[in-house]
Amino acid sequence: MYNNLVTGDTIGKVRKIFDYFVIAEGLDTAFIGEVVYFKYKNSSLKGQILNLERKEVKIALLKGDQAELEINDLIFRTYKTVEIPVGLSILGRIINPLGECLNEVEFDRYEYLYKEAMMSELFEIERGAAGIIEREPVRKPLMTGINVIDFFIPIGMGQRELVIGDNNTGKTSLCVTIVIHQSYWNNVLNSLWRQLENEIKTMAHYTLLPCIYVWVGSRRSEAARLKNLFKISNALNYTTIVFTAADQPASLQYLAPYSGVSIGEWFRDKGHDSLVVYDDLSQQAVAYRQMSLILRRPPGREAYPGDIFYVHSRLLERAGQMNKNKGGGSVTALPIVETKAGDISSYIPTNVISITDGQVFLSLELINKGIRPSVSIGLSVSRVGSAAQYPIMSNISKKLKADYALYNTYAGVQKMGGSVDEAIKAYIVRGDKIIDLFKQPNYQSYKLYNQVIMFSSLINGFVDFIDTKYIKLYFTLKLNKLVASKYIKADEAHYLIYQNEIEALFRSENLDFFQEDFKRWDTSFKNFFYKNIYPRLIVDKNDKYLKMMKIQYS
Repeated sequence: MYNNLVTGDTIGKVRKIFDYFVIAEGLDTAFIGEVVYFKYKNSSLKGQILNLERKEVKIALLKGDQAELEINDLIFRTYKTVEIPVGLSILGRIINPLGECLNEVEFDRYEYLYKEAMMSELFEIERGAAGIIEREPVRKPLMTGINVIDFFIPIGMGQRELVIGDNNTGKTSLCVTIVIHQSYWNNVLNSLWRQLENEIKTMAHYTLLPCIYVWVGSRRSEAARLKNLFKISNALNYTTIVFTAADQPASLQYLAPYSGVSIGEWFRDKGHDSLVVYDDLSQQAVAYRQMSLILRRPPGREAYPGDIFYVHSRLLERAGQMNKNKGGGSVTALPIVETKAGDISSYIPTNVISITDGQVFLSLELINKGIRPSVSIGLSVSRVGSAAQYPIMSNISKKLKADYALYNTYAGVQKMGGSVDEAIKAYIVRGDKIIDLFKQPNYQSYKLYNQVIMFSSLINGFVDFIDTKYIKLYFTLKLNKLVASKYIKADEAHYLIYQNEIEALFRSENLDFFQEDFKRWDTSFKNFFYKNIYPRLIVDKNDKYLKMMKIQYS
């Protein structure tokens, strides 16, 4: 009778154990991806079926210590795939791919129990992508706060934009900056909602843009650094970190991105626009290759199994913008892929490039020149383009791209030793200013307000008279309330007093609507700067105004 039991449809038996994988017999009617328990039902030892073969079943161990397993231990079916608990209270947590909280000690006991109770819903991590009829075109911009991306490579809500480059080119820093920048949208522009939620103790989170940062196969110290960075930047309250360490089983590293996108889909179904960062898919591919070789699946190019494309495509296809009948939410995906020596023709980069809607290529050559973020404008592209830009940004971007293209043309002529006239020199100088304004320190982002003010002055020629090395000082003074209060006119004061309100207006109007006001402000400040500050910069190199270079844009 015992033999009939263990070789039946619902119960199996452990036959072999190795490298966090189990070979079992029985489980004749189980399906691929099904979760099973070892020893007894609802035990702490959990696995997932990956291979169904003629006489055996191969299972990856997801939870528990391999040393606790023994030959002939029983295996029980659950008839379910891997599920993760989801809810608004998952924000602010570091979790593993199974949804278990890794920073529980940081929460008050009663707060933790309350948040656990709020996450009563279970969400399957393996789900089909939404159909074409349920979607709509990507139109809403995702503001990153990074000048070169927002103007030249715009990203829209629901887009899949690949971040690709060699090691130590700033891929993680770029994506972390984008997540931190959403603090302005979540905590500043929607501060009234945040205050209301605190007062009435609601979990509604209206106008929230939740972020999910998936970190695959990293060091634990890096996860702690990332968590502290988000906490200091006031970004942890709307961010979830899905973390797997490099020393954890490959099966967990493989599942982490699917857990992250499932959390994003839950928020999408509630009508929110969510952002998911996968850092990085190269490591997930290595984990999947390791699993496949252990399972004796046939290796192919670069020893990856033949279905590695399907692994990434079914993940990234789940990003998208839903139509109003489906709540109007979206999932934006920022997958990261690492290259070797800038080679984007290797297997995994070419696969992911063909799946995504564009790529931001980070160049090691630009890093060596001291340019951060090291975005190569020539190799980067957004296949959504100006459709995912605010009208005011689109107007500035068109002129900016034309000026940059002329700069590239004429700068090449100048480097070859050709003679250039004054008009061409003017384009070269303006191009130098564009590149200088594209340089940003790590984790520093700019509001739409600052971007519009800076680059509208640039394309209209109001900073042509300033040396490139003083360009950031010029805008630091122009956008600083304390400095500007000494010279600003009453009819221009509203642009500095009501910055958040003006930014909201920038999101709905085009550049022509503000052109006259900008012209008056630019002319007034240009005269002030040229008369009172610029001569001192030329004469006295140690002038106190130079120290104001360190002032951040207010």
